Amino acid sequence: MELVFLFATVATVFVSFVDGAGYLQVRPPSANLCCYEDINQAHFSYDRDFCEGPKDWCRVHPCWTTCGSQRRQSPININTKETRYKRYSRLKFDNLNTRVLANIKNNGHAPDFDVDGEFDDEITLCNVPRRPKDKKYNFVQLHVHLGRDENDYDGVGEAKPKRNGLVVLSVMIEVYGNNHENKECRVDGTCKVRFAKKLSKLMEKYYEKVRHYPMESFNPDFFNLLGFQRSNSCTNNNCGRTPSPDFIEERCEKEEQNDRSVRVTEGITPLDVLPYDTDQFYTYAGSLTTPPCYETVQWVVYKCPIKVSSKAFRMLQLVEDSHFLPLTTFGVRRPLQALTKGPIVTESRRSETTEESSNNLNKIIPFVTTYNPRDYDIFSSCDKLKQIYTKVKEWTRSYRKRRLSTAKDSRKV
Repeated sequence: MELVFLFATVATVFVSFVDGAGYLQVRPPSANLCCYEDINQAHFSYDRDFCEGPKDWCRVHPCWTTCGSQRRQSPININTKETRYKRYSRLKFDNLNTRVLANIKNNGHAPDFDVDGEFDDEITLCNVPRRPKDKKYNFVQLHVHLGRDENDYDGVGEAKPKRNGLVVLSVMIEVYGNNHENKECRVDGTCKVRFAKKLSKLMEKYYEKVRHYPMESFNPDFFNLLGFQRSNSCTNNNCGRTPSPDFIEERCEKEEQNDRSVRVTEGITPLDVLPYDTDQFYTYAGSLTTPPCYETVQWVVYKCPIKVSSKAFRMLQLVEDSHFLPLTTFGVRRPLQALTKGPIVTESRRSETTEESSNNLNKIIPFVTTYNPRDYDIFSSCDKLKQIYTKVKEWTRSYRKRRLSTAKDSRKV
């Protein structure tokens, strides 16, 4: 059975469904090293001027060599001029209206809502694009990420290295009160933005509870490492290669931690983050956007965003990362990945994309992801379509006027 995550960022919200179990633990504080032998001490950073930063993730630990791949790493810029249209069957959820018990923790780079283990098979997803239709994914996480001025993803341990192991549905997030017009390629030229009231309440309440980085999650002996100086070089030269399954099992599984989780008594559901229009999306085969960067993720990126309250956004900004700094300092967005062989991005296209069908959330699967307008150019190709639509409207009005005029003249005669 696969699993699903739901992530959010203002940035982006992701709903995740994955295959397997076993979550990544809290990111440890940095020991100011450029590479690590022990996966339990390995630290990655979003500081782009540091040797633990995104461009060097593949050198930090042998389990993270996939981060240097140029095959299908995420995130990518979705160039709408190069996407392909394709009809997809609707994503199908079971028990979508059910709220499942969850826990929240500060994992050192973004707060995440994790479905309680007793309920991780309660809400399921199938009919995922480019995956076997009968393959089921369990909803396991809702993740909200913030950029440095926004998209990141973290997942489930055993699912990550498995082929077809993970699905992320991504929803763009805006902050209520910010006047940013979202335009999307529908014939009416607009995208109705839903205010995510329940998600906002969860963010406002629980981000305050997990604001501070959980130092107590680590054994005191760990902090003996903090006296070390930065290493000048690393011996890991396998960037771009994916570790073998045996290596992953032997070297890449983390020890259990006291992650200081807080119980989310209200529970969570993918409906908390779904946009109004779930018919229109982009999908491509990509990767995790944090180490170990396994290339096992099918991304579904919805065109229409949702909004959260300004207070919810502020609570997210104040959460501490593993540098003991607010998330806004370095952000949690990996730079866009330039691929030598870019993934094929397909765009959903259905004849029933009416307001009535697009508001029927019970028939569609929602996953949320954060969006930075400067990084994702997914609406840039709408202008031509709108121009054509405007001309058709003008012609239709003119035709109707001529018909009415002819009818009036006939009655006079």
